[in-house]
Amino acid sequence: MTEEAVVQWVTTYGYFGMFGLLIFGIIGLPIPDEWLLVLSGYLVFHNVLAYLPTVAVAAIGSATGLTISYVLGRTSGAYVLRRYGRWLSLDEAKIVYAQKRFERFGCWMLVVGPFVPGVRNLMGYLAGASKLRLDIFARFAYVGALISSVIFVTFGYLAGKHLNWNHSMFGVALAAVSIGVVGSGLPIRLARWMRRTPATPA
Repeated sequence: MTEEAVVQWVTTYGYFGMFGLLIFGIIGLPIPDEWLLVLSGYLVFHNVLAYLPTVAVAAIGSATGLTISYVLGRTSGAYVLRRYGRWLSLDEAKIVYAQKRFERFGCWMLVVGPFVPGVRNLMGYLAGASKLRLDIFARFAYVGALISSVIFVTFGYLAGKHLNWNHSMFGVALAAVSIGVVGSGLPIRLARWMRRTPATPA
């Protein structure tokens, strides 16, 4: 789905459009869900959307998408990923990379995963396939959904003060932020620090 299509969808359908796109994007369809959150923050700055409802819808939509992928992973193991991964823009390299990160950092990857490229769309599937208990999954994944929603939407809002309405500029800005955060190693260091309070699968 192109950036222009995302813009049109959100400006036309508002919170409902954002909610639906987030679910499908996190499940794995080719929808730039991180960029969608930044765009939503930009629309908040221009009073098209309101800040608190936008963050709430973003968090709930992200949590819903993660829960659906968790259920799919728990009921079918890795079958869905292996069988339909190419239709969900999830190739073998992404799956292996995400599996290694999840095995290394466990449940805490559900918190920092939204900031790690190649992991966000696979977290729910891998948590389900590993038979992680639902209550533990929800505790970590929903916190991660809320934190990432607040950060991305707020970034879009703040960027609205400095950027003109130019779709491509948002892609560049988001890429710069993502590269900076990941390049700094902050998500990995944070995951290592949080492992001091481990939660093990059932």
